[in-house]
Amino acid sequence: MVKVLQGLNLENKTSVIEINAIKTDNLEKLLQLIHSFHPIFLEEYKYEENTLKIYSNLPFLWEELGKVLEQDLPYNKTLEQCLEIIKLRVSSMSTIPLLFAAHKLGYETTPTMTKNESLTYTPSFNRHYTVGCGKGSEIIYSISSSKDSKIAKEIQRDKWSSNLVIEKLGLPLPAWEIIDSFTEIEEIWKRFDKPVVIKPTGLTGGSGVCIGIKTIEEAKEAYKYAKQVIDAKIRKDWQTKVMIQEQVSGEDYRLLVIDGHLEVVTKRIPAFVIGNGKDTITKLIEDTNKDPRRDTTSPAHTLKPIEIDQPLRAYLKEQNLELDSIPDKDQKIPVRKVASMSQGGITEDFTDKVGPEIKSIVESIASSIHAFALGVDVMCNDISKPLTKDNGAILEINTMPEAYLNLFPVIGPDRGYVADTYIKKLLTNNKTKKIVVIGHSSYDIPTTLKQKTLLSSYLRDEDTVGEYKDGEIRINSLTLNKGLTKRQGMESLKLNASLDAIIIHHRNWEEVKKDGLGLNKIDLLMIESSLKENSEYMKIIKKYKRKGLISKIKIFQ
Repeated sequence: MVKVLQGLNLENKTSVIEINAIKTDNLEKLLQLIHSFHPIFLEEYKYEENTLKIYSNLPFLWEELGKVLEQDLPYNKTLEQCLEIIKLRVSSMSTIPLLFAAHKLGYETTPTMTKNESLTYTPSFNRHYTVGCGKGSEIIYSISSSKDSKIAKEIQRDKWSSNLVIEKLGLPLPAWEIIDSFTEIEEIWKRFDKPVVIKPTGLTGGSGVCIGIKTIEEAKEAYKYAKQVIDAKIRKDWQTKVMIQEQVSGEDYRLLVIDGHLEVVTKRIPAFVIGNGKDTITKLIEDTNKDPRRDTTSPAHTLKPIEIDQPLRAYLKEQNLELDSIPDKDQKIPVRKVASMSQGGITEDFTDKVGPEIKSIVESIASSIHAFALGVDVMCNDISKPLTKDNGAILEINTMPEAYLNLFPVIGPDRGYVADTYIKKLLTNNKTKKIVVIGHSSYDIPTTLKQKTLLSSYLRDEDTVGEYKDGEIRINSLTLNKGLTKRQGMESLKLNASLDAIIIHHRNWEEVKKDGLGLNKIDLLMIESSLKENSEYMKIIKKYKRKGLISKIKIFQ
């Protein structure tokens, strides 16, 4: 049976998950592996007799992992199941830094709509998190959030619609057109300056894109390749179009805009290997893929492996090379034309080099489509100068970009602090008061807190107040549901975005010892005067107050 002390508790400032598990070498090995992924997963752990205690701000994750760890399974099977749960719950390094930033800043992070049996049925639902609690809280899915307009999400998913918006804003864009059929290539070919790019209009992670096309024969092959990628899975109508676009010269940049402000600029560099004078290109690729940052079994990977496929072989052939060719020492061999992270590319930070014109362009697009977070891809020769026909253009936009490529460049300064910026801006309006009551009061707590004492009151008359008490959910003293566990009740209050204040009731210290206080940070802790006599527990509470985790303590009769 897995037991959870939620939020601040009488043992630790971090949630505690107790798992029935005996210490073994394999369990130690697994815990060390999970700890190595990222500190968000596991702050520390210890054994007490036959109990494993995990200290983590992701208690919901360890509840599921605990059910696996309690079973007597072979190590490989345990590892496989644990990695699957982690993958389904915390998808990537675009999610992890945001949850980590929220925890550092004292905000709650709660799974929004997950249910255990939906792990395989609707895996994307398991990656939605409500950050903050009550009024002004927001839902995130990777770096996409409830602050991104529905219109923005619809526009960005299709290069056709995003190009139309960029054109209407009068911003630089290379000539483009939708190819309705294979035969139409002959009709439109002469309309474009060469070379051109042919690619799917829907988001495909860089697959199906062909650049540097100079002949109609190459164009026809590129169209077939794009359609092949599109047809590889069931897609909606808007995902099945193929477009042709004049290719602009320059290098590939991803610009990340948050809340209308450009925060990070990153140059994307196509995948390559460096020769050592003795190994084949195949061996060099294999060695490059051994970089732990390319290990996709880790949810915290920031690079992707280079895969050997037909486009890679074709590009090598253009350079008069093959997979068994042996490059000279220090010879750089590009293996991809497209600067895509999903195809093994790397990144370099250019935040301090971007020009004011390009900054204004990307901020204009994000604000105009009402996207809270937007990745804008730009191809240009000089990122410090305006976009022109000779200096480049906007390629595409994305409301759910893989933000880790901006936050953690391979070359240049770490920009992980931008995750903090994102959370602070996301939760600007999250001011819901978090109140915990320990003991019994003869007064109605919300009414008491709204009364003026010394010319002020803790709550306003118009505030919407949610309470969990004795298995009931109450909003403004109206009982909405009964028979809920404390865990269910606490989570329901955190997720309810109509609330100006949340109140969680515990009957006594024993309940707190059993369940935890329920919140990571508390604005007001109310303790019945008779319970104040327990000096051991009061000492712990006062320690949390000194650390700023509890803002105010009030003793009541």
